[in-house]
Amino acid sequence: MEENTDIPCFVTDTSFMAAYLLNGLCDDELSDGVKDIAYIIENNGQIYVPQLFWFEIGNALLCRSRRKGANQVMLSKSDARDIMYDLQQLPIVTDLQPTGEIRQRIFDLAVENNLTYYDASYLELARRYRIPLKTYDKDLLNAM
Repeated sequence: MEENTDIPCFVTDTSFMAAYLLNGLCDDELSDGVKDIAYIIENNGQIYVPQLFWFEIGNALLCRSRRKGANQVMLSKSDARDIMYDLQQLPIVTDLQPTGEIRQRIFDLAVENNLTYYDASYLELARRYRIPLKTYDKDLLNAM
C-alpha cells in the first residue's frame, strides 16, 4: 500500500498516546504528542493503530487507576473512563485482523530488531502504510 500524501497520518503506539492522554503525567513527552495529534485533527488526518493498541491503552489506564506511588499520579475510575472517551473521539483507524502474511512479517521484524511481537506489530503497520511511527519506546525508535 502506498502512502497517502493528501491526508496527514501516522501510526501511534501506546507509549506515545499515553503521554498525550495522561496530559502532564509525562511532561517531557507531552509537548510533541500534543502538537502531532493537534496537527492530525486540524488537517482531517488519521491515526492508525493495530487492534492490540486498544488492549494496551486500556491496560495502561487501568494500571494507572490502581497505582499509588510517590512518582505516579493515580487516576480515578471516572478520570480513566473520561480519557477512554476522549481517545475514542480522535480520528483513529484500527487495522484489520492481520493475515498470515502480515503475522509472519511481524514475527520477522521482531526477530530482526530484537522487539516483542507486540511492538513489532506497530512497526509493521507503519512500514506497510509507509507512514511515520510515533513512539517513545526506545527499542522501537532504534528499530526505525
